[in-house]
Amino acid sequence: MFHPERDLRVVILDLVKEDGKSISAISRELKGRGFDLHRLILTGYLRAMTDLNVLREREVPPSKIYVPVKGKERDIYEMIGNKVREMFGDEERSDAIILFTLNKLFRRPIFFDELVKAGAKGPAGREATKEERQEAKQALTKSGYRIPDSSKAYLIEEKGLEDDYLELIARILIEAFDAGVLVKETKQTRLGF
Repeated sequence: MFHPERDLRVVILDLVKEDGKSISAISRELKGRGFDLHRLILTGYLRAMTDLNVLREREVPPSKIYVPVKGKERDIYEMIGNKVREMFGDEERSDAIILFTLNKLFRRPIFFDELVKAGAKGPAGREATKEERQEAKQALTKSGYRIPDSSKAYLIEEKGLEDDYLELIARILIEAFDAGVLVKETKQTRLGF
């Protein structure tokens, strides 16, 4: 079914990306995509998206720039995968941290497709037993996800990932709520003798 409001929202979010755009720039690009809106209607629509915390206004005299609210349109897999790569690079250990984090959050084995969505290069743990896999599949099926019978699921029980997991979750929350200014910066200084 066609939902023009939803499609317009998705198009606007695609247009503003991370850098943001002014109302004039958004209007021009929307016209190019077949959305011919009066400027006042577009301004009201952008204001509504701001009120709903989908966009944020930034004053850049002489105009306003609209930027997406961080993390709003990414899914949890992408968010975790990106933050793990940012914090730990492309180490093999990164795949283990992704799997550990998803296991902890969802309290179940994680299917290979989910690992791929999070950017993992491969499974880093043990394959789930048939029973564990079946329970995980039932949980996802109740939520409306379809899991092929051939899809494998994985668990990680590696010790030593708990601290990385906690740091990852803390950084994601701080970024999601734009709370970096509340964090006390600690800098280690060395005295030279």
